[in-house]
Amino acid sequence: MILEESTVNFQGKPLFQKIKFKTPLQVTGKMDDKACFFYTIKGTYETFDSHGAVNIGPNEGLIKKCGNYVSHLQEGDWDGIVIYLYPDVLHEIYKYQTPNFLDEKTPAIQTNKLIGNELLDKFIDNLAIYFDNPDLMDEALALLKIKEFILILLKSENQKNTQQFIADLFTPDKLHFTSVIESNIFSNINMQELAFICNKSLSSFKREFKRIYNDTPSHYIKNKRLEHAAVLLCSTQKMISNIAFEVGFQDITTFSASFRQKFNDSPTNYRLSQNRK
Repeated sequence: MILEESTVNFQGKPLFQKIKFKTPLQVTGKMDDKACFFYTIKGTYETFDSHGAVNIGPNEGLIKKCGNYVSHLQEGDWDGIVIYLYPDVLHEIYKYQTPNFLDEKTPAIQTNKLIGNELLDKFIDNLAIYFDNPDLMDEALALLKIKEFILILLKSENQKNTQQFIADLFTPDKLHFTSVIESNIFSNINMQELAFICNKSLSSFKREFKRIYNDTPSHYIKNKRLEHAAVLLCSTQKMISNIAFEVGFQDITTFSASFRQKFNDSPTNYRLSQNRK
């Protein structure tokens, strides 16, 4: 049972999460295409995944990769922090310079337990202000905080293991793929052309897209275009037809129909209602 929960989001996804559970409790979860760092403030738990079992106590952390897991929270309320690591966020952080640790290869690792140190403990403590005031965390600050967190992890006693862990998540091929996608979401380009830019056949492009984004290319891209259109409707005075073309739609009729399907309102009425709010 969750007693308290506070989440700081980034681009619609949880980035930092503070959680308090009433125990005993068994938690099952699945992480698709991301990693998580679990830090225990109070209480203990045991987690099981494909690599076996790990016990975590106060001021200890656990960094886990994608996959299924089961956690047993033992007697006494559990209070802790979860930090999510997404490949696309890592790419955004390092898009102008590939980090040096990607060039250093070490053996593959299992689930990685970390003992808290002063740097890590202070970083966790300093997140409190953002849980109390989540609006303070804009995108630029969120990227800086994740970069700071990665640098702290790389100074831990398990530096080599942690380095390889992040490098495995932050693969150049995946970053190239996501970079191409995110750079062309609003472009006047068809799926075949987008696949060609990614150096893939259309079928392999769709498989890779599904693996990384857990969505089809057409559905994901249309949603991103509509979400951006909604922002432009509320934050600018641009003509609706211009907004439709700017976000990648080729005609206003298709844009209006798609917008109504997603937001249950026409672009015009949506703009008016949001402005009134």
